Amino acid sequence: MNAHTNFANSSVSAIALGAVVSFSDYAAAKALNVEPSHEPEVIAANEAASGRDELVKAEPEAPVGPATALADRAALTRALEIVANVIEKRNSIPILSNVCLVGDGSNLTVTGTDLDIEIAVKIPAAADAHFAVTLPAHTMKDLVKKATASEFVGFTAAHGDSNAVTVDFEKVNYRLQDLPVADYPNLSGGNPSHSFTVPGADLVESFGGVAMAISTEETRYYLNGVYLHHVEPRAIDAYHGDHGALRMVATDGHRLCRQDLAATEGMAGMPGVIIPRKTVALLQKLLKGKACPASVRIELSDKMLRLMFDDVTVTTKLVDGTFPDYQRVIPTQNDKPASFKSADLAEAVRAVELISSDRGRAVKCTFDRGNCRLAVNNPDQGSANADVATDYAGDMIEIGFNAKYIQDFIATAGGEDITLTMADAGSPTVITTPDRKGWLGVLMPMRV
Repeated sequence: MNAHTNFANSSVSAIALGAVVSFSDYAAAKALNVEPSHEPEVIAANEAASGRDELVKAEPEAPVGPATALADRAALTRALEIVANVIEKRNSIPILSNVCLVGDGSNLTVTGTDLDIEIAVKIPAAADAHFAVTLPAHTMKDLVKKATASEFVGFTAAHGDSNAVTVDFEKVNYRLQDLPVADYPNLSGGNPSHSFTVPGADLVESFGGVAMAISTEETRYYLNGVYLHHVEPRAIDAYHGDHGALRMVATDGHRLCRQDLAATEGMAGMPGVIIPRKTVALLQKLLKGKACPASVRIELSDKMLRLMFDDVTVTTKLVDGTFPDYQRVIPTQNDKPASFKSADLAEAVRAVELISSDRGRAVKCTFDRGNCRLAVNNPDQGSANADVATDYAGDMIEIGFNAKYIQDFIATAGGEDITLTMADAGSPTVITTPDRKGWLGVLMPMRV
């Protein structure tokens, strides 16, 4: 009797394993009520006539050996430090306390998530294509930083034993608890609708220009992030070029920051999205200083945003809400500009604020030609005032501001000079600096 052969793909080993399928003439003959001495052709004819299925018995698959990985310790340490930013030490969902390690032959991808943000770091490694484990993230982070000296870290995961992962530091090894990789969340987010590249320095600077105005009020959740959208060339200054601008906006209802950066190909028609406050803070941390990449690849849809730089991929959910029409609160008719040396204004505000009430922190600003007097009156403690030179040339005007907000705007603008352009005591004030292109702030006044 001819032997029949089937092939099955093993999901564990990710390689094709041949599963030999056969039976004896005698077994076949008995199953088909045919004597063993009959020829195979007779057996086949009787089988077809009876309509019975051929009996097939598969031999057991060959066992898959342990999956192993060997990674550079310094690279692994860096990867774990990055992904640990989104992994809480205490978590009500056990799998979210783990880091996922997956090999592909020549790389090891280290992934962490909190269900809202996912960070994946790919590092070079000799890792089996079927190597995939999840291990306690902060335990692994401590081990790679504090365990006995070794240049490499080895992993061995025994097939079929989900709680047996050995972590080898050459002279010492640890046996860590594992959780099923199949249970690990995946924030893939589907196919993006838009994809484009932004210079890394411009991106982190832009986030820094608006982050301080993000609301922390949970009831208005749609303000708990940075609104990112594309602005057509006709609606902005020529500074931004032919592609328009990529604009970031944040507001808490009392203050607003807007930052434009030059748009690139691929941004046109992108949906306006709200990047969560936590994601903005994370990106500012990952992109700052010497770690800032030359460029960042951005992919987005209306539900998900992905940023890719160097060997790092950050995927985040977006705030599901509608950002308000911020253009309506940006004054266009203010005609009373007052320019200051940023350091002088910051010092004066800091000085008078020392006596301000914790409840209000309001400072009254009296603008007159060439001078601005800052005054604070606290019925419980006393009063304070300070004069600051300004090039203000309009009529006298008195207006109140939150002292902390003024300090925040000065720090965010980051320029040597800062200009407050007013309309009257009850209208929003526009704040600009010649040292920060594409940036604008709006501050609501306070009663004093």
